[in-house]
Amino acid sequence: MKIIFLIAIICSLTFPSVRITLAVLLEGASDYLYDSANKEKTFIPYWLKKVRED
Repeated sequence: MKIIFLIAIICSLTFPSVRITLAVLLEGASDYLYDSANKEKTFIPYWLKKVRED
């Protein structure tokens, strides 16, 4: 069953529209992660400071 699923994924990547859609999804995800990393509360020093204060 896993082999059939893998073959289906590989075959779907031969279509340009599938590759473009996948690229758009990955770009959106990377933009979201980059923006969340820029927020102060996601940085490790912020949490280390909070732990020291408690």
